[in-house]
Amino acid sequence: MIRNPESTKVHRVNRLRRIVAAAVDRRHADSDEIAELRSVVADQAAELERLRSALNQHTEWLEDHGRALRDGDARTTTVEAKQEALDTRQEALDGWLDSHDAAFEGLHLRTGQLEAARAVQTFTQWLDRLELTATPKISVVLPTHDRAALLPRAIASVQAQRYENWELVIVDDASSDSTHKVLAALDDPRIRSIRVTHNRVSAARNAALAEATGEVIAYLDDDNTMHPLWLKALAWAFGEHPEITTAYGGYVIDDVEGLPSLLLKPYSRAALLTENLADTGAVAHRAGLEEARFDESLVEMDDWDLLLSLTAERDPLVVPAISCFYSTAAPNRLSHGPTYDTDFAAVRRKHG
Repeated sequence: MIRNPESTKVHRVNRLRRIVAAAVDRRHADSDEIAELRSVVADQAAELERLRSALNQHTEWLEDHGRALRDGDARTTTVEAKQEALDTRQEALDGWLDSHDAAFEGLHLRTGQLEAARAVQTFTQWLDRLELTATPKISVVLPTHDRAALLPRAIASVQAQRYENWELVIVDDASSDSTHKVLAALDDPRIRSIRVTHNRVSAARNAALAEATGEVIAYLDDDNTMHPLWLKALAWAFGEHPEITTAYGGYVIDDVEGLPSLLLKPYSRAALLTENLADTGAVAHRAGLEEARFDESLVEMDDWDLLLSLTAERDPLVVPAISCFYSTAAPNRLSHGPTYDTDFAAVRRKHG
């Protein structure tokens, strides 16, 4: 079949138009897809930028916080270093103050000892020449147990007194040595002795108190010796001071850091509540006092207990005189024995 050339041309033109139109449509479609993709990319870029900004802000916060922590640590370290330096200086200052306090306390104690020694020296010289106006009878209580070798020395020191109006009441606390021979050989009407069942020194002293006939009571242990002017000092104290009921003096202890030492402590109730201020041999009191009795439950603190009881209502007179010479060499001494802590606590409870 023969085609019309004109119609063939038209057919080609129409086909070409359809192809072009299809191409245009595809291009439009591609353009729309590209636009959509570009929009998505833009949105993702914006989100990425927002996240980037947030990350930057968080990073900056962390850096700031880290700097603050480092600065705080540095400040803390500095404060700690300064505090440590202050503590070191305070410790050094405390040590310096403690050493000076100890030195001052030692100086104060030494000054007190020197003042006491001077007072005793002055009083003793004065007392030696004194004519007494009152001469009360003084009973000396002397308990003993198995000290036959030492007892004669103690008795002789009472007989050597420069004061004559006295009696000596010796209580033999069931000695098993030759004490009875020593007592039997005595030939002095002012000396009396009794023997009791062994029940420690407190009971022995109480037994002697029941036998005493003097107006004033003084004490002596069998291993010590009495100063020659002690009873005269007591006669002056109780004769010239009718208002007092108790007195105590100083005593010389034979071995304090290798040398004899005078112990004469000033009186205060507060001090007496913490420690004993006088040995039994340095204490004296008027006879017949209800509180003048030894606590027989105590082994070695009965002298402290006695002085606390005697001074509960009225202060004692502190006499600047030597009462006795205190020995630390005798065997079987009670001082600081195994019952020390128990007796100490008992006396503190009793007197509060």
